[in-house]
Amino acid sequence: MITTTLLMALALAAGEAKKPLPTSRPARQVRHVVVFDFACKEKAKYGKQLADSVRLRLRRHDEYKVIDRFTTDEMTPAGGISLKTADKEIVALLKDNFAAHIAIFGSVQKMGLAVRAEIRCVDISGKMPIAWTKAFSDHTERARGVVARQIVEAIRGKPEWKPPACGDETEPKKFAKPLNINGDFESGKTGWKMGPDNVTTFLVADPRKGRRGKVLRIFTDVERDAWLKYRRDLMLGKADPKKPPKIGTIANKYGTVAGLEGVHYRSEWIKASPGRRYWLVTDMKGQTGGIFFPKIFIKGFADFSAVADGLSESALAKLGLTPDQFVALPREKQKQLIAEDAKKHPERHRREVYRWYLACRNEQNTWQHYAAPFPPRGGLPKNIQWLRIDIYAYWPPGEYFFDNVNLYADPRQKTPLPEEKPRTPHYKKPSTQPTSKK
Repeated sequence: MITTTLLMALALAAGEAKKPLPTSRPARQVRHVVVFDFACKEKAKYGKQLADSVRLRLRRHDEYKVIDRFTTDEMTPAGGISLKTADKEIVALLKDNFAAHIAIFGSVQKMGLAVRAEIRCVDISGKMPIAWTKAFSDHTERARGVVARQIVEAIRGKPEWKPPACGDETEPKKFAKPLNINGDFESGKTGWKMGPDNVTTFLVADPRKGRRGKVLRIFTDVERDAWLKYRRDLMLGKADPKKPPKIGTIANKYGTVAGLEGVHYRSEWIKASPGRRYWLVTDMKGQTGGIFFPKIFIKGFADFSAVADGLSESALAKLGLTPDQFVALPREKQKQLIAEDAKKHPERHRREVYRWYLACRNEQNTWQHYAAPFPPRGGLPKNIQWLRIDIYAYWPPGEYFFDNVNLYADPRQKTPLPEEKPRTPHYKKPSTQPTSKK
C-alpha cells in the first residue's frame, strides 16, 4: 500500500515545528536521513542488519547524510519506532530530536532464504510532507543486499547502479584462436604451470558418454595437512607427481583441502593487452551448494622486481640458503642475489594486481557451459602485464570436472577501450617502483 499524502494532523505538526526546515529543495540539496532499526519477530538481529545495509547504501550518495546507528539508538524513544507509530510523532522526532529530513522505519520477516520487508518513508524536506509504505522481498542467497537496494531505489526514486553480471551479454558465436594453450587438456600438462599432482588434480578420460579425449578432474576430499606437505615437496623438487603418495580423507571434512585452501590449477603466463576485453569460457560438472561453487579466476600480474627485498623459498633452496642466512648477508649481496634471480626467473617477481572470476554454479551436478566477458567495465587496466587462468574448486568436498577452459579476445571489440576507474573512493594502484626518499 502506498500513501502519497499525510493526514491533516501531520501537516499541522509540520507547521508547529520550532526549527522549520526549508520548504523548497534546490537540486542536490543534502538531506539528512535517519534509519531506525527494523522490527523482526523471527530474528531481531536481522532487522538491525538490514537497517545497517540501508544506511551503508544511502551513504554512497552525496545527496544524503545518514545519521549513524549509535546516535539513532540513543535518540530513539523507549519502545522503538514501528509501523504503528503515528506520522505526527515521526515528524516531531525528525524536527526535535534529529534535525533531519527523512525517516525510514518498518518491519521485516525472514523465513529461510526468503525475506519480506514492509517499509515506511516520511519525507519533510519539501513544501508538503510526503510519506509512503511499500513492501520489498527477495528469496535468493543475497536477499538482504537485494532488499536493501530495493529500499534505497524507492527512497531515491531511481535505479541503483548495478555491476555487470554474467549473462548480460550473449556469448559470441565465433572466436579466434584461444590465447591460452591446451585449454582442452588433450596435450597433457602443456600450457599449465605444474600439471596434475595426481592426488587432487588429474587428467582423466572424458566421462561423458560417446566422448573421447581428456578432462581435468579436481578432487577436494583429501586430508589437508598431508597434502600441503606433498605440495611443498613438489615445489622444492623433493617429490614426483608420477609417484604420488596415498592420501585419504578424514571424518571431519573441515580438515580436508575443501575446508580451507581448496585446489588451484594454474595456466602458464599469458601476455596481457591493456585496453582489451576478453571472454573466458568453460564446461564444468560438479555438485555445488549455495554460496560454494568452483571459480575460474583471471588474475593479472605486474613486475615488482624493482621493489623486491627478498627471495622466495624455492629460490633460497636453489641457492642452499635458509631465510636466516639470507637476512644475515650484507645488504648489497642481498640486492645482487635478488637482481640475478629476477633476471633468470622473472616470473618469481610478478605480483597480483587484478582479479576477476567466472562463477561455475551447478547444483544439478551435470555438464554445463559457462561464458562471460571481462573486464566487466572498460578495457584491461594499463598496469597489468601478464594474465593467468586459475581453476579453483573447494567446498563441498568432492570431485569437479573441467573441459575447454579457454581465454579469447573479444571478437566484438574494434578499438582499445579506456580503463574504467574503480568505484571504491581513494583507491590507489600498487606501485611497482621504489618510493622516492624525501
